[in-house]
Amino acid sequence: MAFFEDLSAHQYRDMDVISFNWGWLSFRPRYDRINVGWLDAPHPFEQGPIPDGFAAALLDIIAGPRTNVMRGYHDCSFCPQRSMSSIPTADHATGTLVLGHSEIRVPSTRRDTMFAAPSLIVHYVTVHAYRPPSPFIAAVQQHDPNWTTEPSPWIPADAQRITLD
Repeated sequence: MAFFEDLSAHQYRDMDVISFNWGWLSFRPRYDRINVGWLDAPHPFEQGPIPDGFAAALLDIIAGPRTNVMRGYHDCSFCPQRSMSSIPTADHATGTLVLGHSEIRVPSTRRDTMFAAPSLIVHYVTVHAYRPPSPFIAAVQQHDPNWTTEPSPWIPADAQRITLD
């Protein structure tokens, strides 16, 4: 996994590709993307309590449209026994969520900023007591899952649509 300081500018990829059940939206974001939860050993991270319901809200976001799905999986560099047979997962009402191969986007309370986090963030929160920055916690608690529903101020009109036929 790549390490990026919390609240630093996201530069992992130029494009965002959001997966839907009908296909994909691919576009160059016109908003600032801010990193949260890109943890990797041996870098220290903030630990502490999180609000009630925060982990469940985070899981709901991870269960939604996935961003920048990759072919491989990142495992957790903080867990003592790591192997491809132990890819982190999380239970959700929609089924088991596989973590470590995609990102999430969470609109900030500012209309020009989006938080970018790896899907492993929920593992870091629930297993390793990671406490994300307060602005991210607030954004997750106020998350509107319809931000990807078009028309959307977050998705440019010229986004490429790739449909499944």
